Amino acid sequence: MLTQRFPPHRGAAARRFRHLAERFAGAFTVYVIRAGEPAPRPEAVTRDWPLTTHDLRHYAVGKDRATVPAKIKKRTPVRQFLRLRQAFPFVHLLDDGGPGYRSQALAIARELVREGEVTTLFSSYQPWTDHLVARELKKEFPHLRWIADFRDLPVDPIRRDVWWPALQRRWGRGIIRRADEVWCVSEGQAAQLRGWHPEVRVHRNALRHLPPAVSSPVSERFTVVYTGSLYPRLQSIAPLVRALRDGFAAGWLAPEKFRLVYRGKDAELWREWTRTLPEECLDTADYVDTAAAEELQLNAQILLLLTWSAPGYYGVLTAKLYDYLATGRPVLALVNGPGDRELEGIIRGAAAGAVVGEKEQGEMGEWLRRRYVEWSEGDSLTWRVNKEFLIDFMDGQQLTPFDQDGAAHGA
Repeated sequence: MLTQRFPPHRGAAARRFRHLAERFAGAFTVYVIRAGEPAPRPEAVTRDWPLTTHDLRHYAVGKDRATVPAKIKKRTPVRQFLRLRQAFPFVHLLDDGGPGYRSQALAIARELVREGEVTTLFSSYQPWTDHLVARELKKEFPHLRWIADFRDLPVDPIRRDVWWPALQRRWGRGIIRRADEVWCVSEGQAAQLRGWHPEVRVHRNALRHLPPAVSSPVSERFTVVYTGSLYPRLQSIAPLVRALRDGFAAGWLAPEKFRLVYRGKDAELWREWTRTLPEECLDTADYVDTAAAEELQLNAQILLLLTWSAPGYYGVLTAKLYDYLATGRPVLALVNGPGDRELEGIIRGAAAGAVVGEKEQGEMGEWLRRRYVEWSEGDSLTWRVNKEFLIDFMDGQQLTPFDQDGAAHGA
């Protein structure tokens, strides 16, 4: 496994790769070449090589390799530079890890292959760095099976996060041309990537655990919680703000009985988005650790999910969705766009809440009012989910390198 994001790194990508390593360990000896400092490795990993990098991210946000706050990304010079950083040819010099990481990783992996220890390569975007290493290995050792994983679209038509998209598509297709399989995290992503590679398969992020069939936390205030990053120009909380203001004006919702909670690195942007709401109902703070975020989610009356879509573009299934589903609490998903059939299928199938696109915005106020009225009868909103539906999400779908009897393809 070649990855910039692996435990002890925090975040959704590291959790995904830990889970995959555990699944791979059923049929393979797992070696991990990663960025980061030495640290205890997961039990599924036989050996790892932590490589210290001195790349652009290291100098910009520190060696913990954190993400850049939305407030900084919003600035035009920064936004334009970030678009350039992930674009060919600059990506070879400016991407995470950089030339030094690629050189070290290639040397280690090359030696492992020559010793006969490696049959399968797994690399993941974002960033491109690990795919670049895997491509060189596949060129030198064509017998290796290469899985090129994508957690994000490398050329996203909505986010528009790279310069010269036509050039980047052509270059990117060339990079993964030798891959045996391309993995992604949603059907919507797969629809976009099928023009890049003939073998595209969906392996969603997995639930950490199944939720309780019924949950009913008690709270003194009706609490709506959002945890994590924000994406300006893509997400919008405006429909919820309008519905809450209408509720306050109509009298069925009282500011002193309601609380809108945000925890994440983009608190300043959240304050800007919610500035027209009564101050007494807002609870906004910077990032909290994973355990504290989980506690907030478990005790929320509603969990807020913000995502986006466009005609022919859907399936923005962030890791937050699976964190939310694991709590068993109702999810209110606001889609900035015409809706998302993949997200709606998951939420409805799990009986996990409501998905609100442009057409459903007028109905959201009534949905909220009914939830609030039920909560007000006993300071608790009881919610029942379809656990049977969610069982299939425990493994993020069956991994394709394995036959049903557990044997590894190509091993």
